[in-house]
Amino acid sequence: MPNSYQLESIKELRAQKKADKKAESKALIAATQAAEEAHEKNMERIAAKVARIASGEPASNPVAEPVAEVEQQTQDENPKPKSPILKKAKSTKKSK
Repeated sequence: MPNSYQLESIKELRAQKKADKKAESKALIAATQAAEEAHEKNMERIAAKVARIASGEPASNPVAEPVAEVEQQTQDENPKPKSPILKKAKSTKKSK
């Protein structure tokens, strides 16, 4: 049979579990609402894009060139001079 302090700790643990479940459910609800809002915004963006394409308007943001290619070209244009490699001098040992 459990002691009184053990019963108290069990009650505290149960209360903590309830509080944790409530916090977890609130976090899940908030995450679900955020995902739904993001999905709605995305669907509105897609609907606007489809309407613009259907009306024959040109794209508002032309496709830009990738930045990586531009950086690679600038590196090729300005090569760094290579430093000469120094070789170690051979040591001469006298044999006995």
